[in-house]
Amino acid sequence: MSVRVRLAPSPTGNLHIGTARTAVFNWLFARNQKGKFILRIEDTDQERSRPEYTDNILEGLSWLGLEWDEGPFYQCQRYELYQKATQSLLDKGLAYRCYCTAAELEEMREAQKARKEAPRYDNRHRNLTDLEKKAFEAEGRQAVIRFRIDDDQIITWNDMVRGKVTWKGSDLGGDMVISRAAGGDEVGQPLYNMAVVVDDMDMEITHVIRGEDHIANTAKQILLYEALGGKIPEFGHTPLILNKEGRKLSKRDGVTSISDFQELGFTPEALANYMCLLGWTPPDATEEIFTLAQAGQNFSFERVNKAGAKFDWDKLDWISSQYLHNLPVKQLTDKLIPIWQKAGYELDPEGDRSWLEQLVTLIRPSLTRLTDAVEMSELFFFPTVELNEDAKTQMQNEDSVKSINSILEIINADAPLLVADVKQTIKKVTQKVHVKKGVVMRSLRASLTGAMQGPDLIESWLLLHQKGFDILRFKKSIGQEIEDTKIEDTKKAETTPHKSKGEGNVLLKTTTPKSPALSKEQTQTTKPPKKGQTATPVATTPTATDVTENTSVGTQETQSQITTPVATTPTATDVTENTSVGTQETQSQITTPVATTPTATDVTENTSVETQETQSQITTPVATTPTATDVTENTSVETQETQSQITTPVATTPTATDVTENTSVGTQETQSQITTPVATTPTATDVTENTSVETQETQSQITTPVATTSTATDVTENTSVETQETQSQITTPVATTPTATDAETREQKVATQVETSILDDQKPVDTVTNQTVEVEQPNKIKEQFINIFFNFPDYINQLYQQYQGQLKLFGWLALVILTFTFMAVVIEALDGIPILSIIFELIGVIYLVWFVYRYLLKRSNRQELLDKIENIKREIFGKPS
Repeated sequence: MSVRVRLAPSPTGNLHIGTARTAVFNWLFARNQKGKFILRIEDTDQERSRPEYTDNILEGLSWLGLEWDEGPFYQCQRYELYQKATQSLLDKGLAYRCYCTAAELEEMREAQKARKEAPRYDNRHRNLTDLEKKAFEAEGRQAVIRFRIDDDQIITWNDMVRGKVTWKGSDLGGDMVISRAAGGDEVGQPLYNMAVVVDDMDMEITHVIRGEDHIANTAKQILLYEALGGKIPEFGHTPLILNKEGRKLSKRDGVTSISDFQELGFTPEALANYMCLLGWTPPDATEEIFTLAQAGQNFSFERVNKAGAKFDWDKLDWISSQYLHNLPVKQLTDKLIPIWQKAGYELDPEGDRSWLEQLVTLIRPSLTRLTDAVEMSELFFFPTVELNEDAKTQMQNEDSVKSINSILEIINADAPLLVADVKQTIKKVTQKVHVKKGVVMRSLRASLTGAMQGPDLIESWLLLHQKGFDILRFKKSIGQEIEDTKIEDTKKAETTPHKSKGEGNVLLKTTTPKSPALSKEQTQTTKPPKKGQTATPVATTPTATDVTENTSVGTQETQSQITTPVATTPTATDVTENTSVGTQETQSQITTPVATTPTATDVTENTSVETQETQSQITTPVATTPTATDVTENTSVETQETQSQITTPVATTPTATDVTENTSVGTQETQSQITTPVATTPTATDVTENTSVETQETQSQITTPVATTSTATDVTENTSVETQETQSQITTPVATTPTATDAETREQKVATQVETSILDDQKPVDTVTNQTVEVEQPNKIKEQFINIFFNFPDYINQLYQQYQGQLKLFGWLALVILTFTFMAVVIEALDGIPILSIIFELIGVIYLVWFVYRYLLKRSNRQELLDKIENIKREIFGKPS
């Protein structure tokens, strides 16, 4: 006789993953044995059964590729068959009518619980007389039909998965109900066990394959097979599917139905493949990717596991990705088109077919589920994209703007674009703009995709160019005006149901320069000094002329302003030089009014102000006399997360020569103040050098009022003061003799600073000393770490020697606790066997003592232990006579 298996789901919910796995095993076994796979819908529970659940079950099985050979059969259409079988059991005396009410049954169960007995029916109505039956019916009671189960019966079968299984009749809960309540001599609707046995007999089912939660039902059903005279089929109980906590997978765990997995984007082939591995191991365990047909050729219950199978989402995702990566482009495109349409993407399945297949080829290697394509391909379906923070940062780089402008000049929007064209364009841009290829590539990715990571850049550009989206995105990324002809397309994109992760995919029309736009925070004028700052007013002569110089500064979310008002006479010569200020992600404004005397040459040079996300303000008012030569040079102010202020008021006398040098003061979270008034003679050369203040994300303000005599040459140079997260004010008063010159040695400077510090109660700052400290400090830290590392064993040894007694006590206590715990477990396990328990307890104790004595104690410790035992014996029993 050929193999006949069946799947019998109940339509009280959607197709569950556990039911689907049972269907897979039945289908595989039938195909392996050249048998039949029969589908039966068990809808005897009419209150909970729904036609929509039936449809979901049928659609889910078909979607998985589990086509049935016979059916579907519906139990609700087979009541007459069940009633005849039930009546035959009544006629044989193997079943009887029970008139117990729900209240009586509940009272019986409560009494059993009070006696600490397992709840079961006590068979109280098994032998009712006709008179008792009529009395119950006269009360209006309806009777259920129960099948007799003797407590002394033994039920045994050879399970295909679990081997020999045996049940006692006393473990089945008493006589079981096989039909619902009905009045008089009527037979009510059949219950599960009765209907299943009758159907399996009628359909000649040879093998019943289902979950292990039906083992108790199998024992009852075998008794019904015997009572009805049917042939008992073979049974196989597969392991349950467990959640990550090891409990049976249920609706509380979230996704459990096949339709849910379908919505998540899994293909039927991948899901069926994974369900084969939930409890079954293929002959070649390394081959985990296979079709249902291939699995059917190798399937056998010898390789079905007894233990529960944990559901592994990572494993399912991996199998799904393998199927998608190897699926032909045309088939994958057919699967993705409905998903894109459901997401609200506008596309023509026929007209855009070639473009869609190119898109699928691009994203296929990154797909894990079909639904991943919605997010991956979003940027290709809308004219513009919103730049994320990293992309905005990239496009605020001056080189990025130049690169995109150059690309716009080269690219022809109406001509086809090939890979060779893209590579040639990138090469031309690097040569024309004089930037590295990496800058161009990053600029392209930021402007085209709105992010700094994504699919292959060149292929993405080719796809966007076919839609005409690349030019729009180039212009939008650098703030150029977008043509009105594209506005209509953008409005269509705005009305689609799908929303992007950003604010929009909305085409913005702007009219701005090709350089980065200024933010609201980037507009700043010179403000009064804040708390902790010092401002010095500057007086100018009536004949002064102000010249303002603005240097080119690139900023990001930043604005700095440097203002230098200078008073001059009518015969002054003004020289203003605007130098290139190279910045990254920065924008600054430098204003330098300059005034000179009739014989003086005034040069103001602003160089290399590099800031990142900063705001700095440098104000330098300077007043000079008719014969002074004033040179002011500001160099390399780099600020980050800092606010620094350097104030240097300078006063001159006829006999003094002042030279002050402030160098490389590196601070972290500090504040210092150095004040330097300087006096010079008519023939002296006055040099004040302020080192470069390097900070990050800071606001810096430098105010330098300088006054000189008629013949003095005043040079102010700002160089290298590095600070991080600091506020510093540096003011250093210094006085020198009339014969000092620019060539002062470091020893003279130190002496001068010491003298000045004594006069003004200020701590001197020596450049050489600072540099020595900066060099020696890392070496000292390094030596300290090395010493700690090499002395670590000594530290541990000292700790052990210090707390040796406590550590030993803790070890002994832990050993005693473990010993008694182990002994308690052994004693409890052997407590049921009086003789053996005592013997094994003694053996265990002796072995434990010997083991501890032999292996856990050193020889010296053993002798010490023996000595302690002897001492205890002497204390208890006294010294031996």
